[in-house]
Amino acid sequence: MKSLVSHTRMIWQSTVPSRLGIVSLAGFIRHSRGVPLSAPRTYGMYALVYLLEGSGRMKSGDQPLMKCHAGDLLFLYPEIPHGYGPGPRETWSEFYLVFNGPVFDLWRRLGLLQPETPLRHLPRINRWLPQLEKIASRDLPETPEGMLRRVCRLQQFLGDVAKESPAEPSSIPWLDAASRQLAETPRIPPTAIARSLSLSYETFRKEFARQTGQSPGQYRLNRLIGQARLLISERGLSNKQVAETLGFCDEFHFSRRFRQVTGQSPRAFRRDSIPRD
Repeated sequence: MKSLVSHTRMIWQSTVPSRLGIVSLAGFIRHSRGVPLSAPRTYGMYALVYLLEGSGRMKSGDQPLMKCHAGDLLFLYPEIPHGYGPGPRETWSEFYLVFNGPVFDLWRRLGLLQPETPLRHLPRINRWLPQLEKIASRDLPETPEGMLRRVCRLQQFLGDVAKESPAEPSSIPWLDAASRQLAETPRIPPTAIARSLSLSYETFRKEFARQTGQSPGQYRLNRLIGQARLLISERGLSNKQVAETLGFCDEFHFSRRFRQVTGQSPRAFRRDSIPRD
């Protein structure tokens, strides 16, 4: 089979911004070594890495280590350290795109870009790669107006990705039951959930992580923080009220966990998400 990545090459680079943002860099890397997991990097900008060939692993902030395969799209965030790349006897060839700007910060504040889910599986490479290449195409002028159109193409791509339904675990009865209990009963420990499913905790933990890419504890935390966002943005609850509603031991523990998952404090999220008169 012919390789999708014949050689390493940069296909786009720019320093010309628009009022909404900038796509600053894009290209292909064949046989990349990625970013070592032992020495994570923080870009200071957003980036997408689409794994075209090979396999490996990804680590983003406090998220669990995730296995990557061809067709996986990695989301990298400005202030969150990350590492990714092939393991021993693995290869990794990618398309990368680097971008930044206020419109993408808005997408993040609204929950359309989610640091707690940094990996999406998009197996139809022949569908998604041309869209990424079009974002970095040189058919647009290198002017603020041209960059605005380029940023709009990227937003269209992100919107299409968001509409793609991720694989649901509901076809596995025990996994569906476990996911529901983790989300709806925050005070019941994962060990008790494993017992209710007639599984040892070690088996439960390993199989849950294998199927979802997250440990049971991380899955629960991500769901809780998602609920917290709604309680803050739609109901205007204080940190103390959110902590009590969702079962955190106190508001300080809640605030620390919120920052761990989202990369910002509840105060910053509240400031950005609640309309002001």
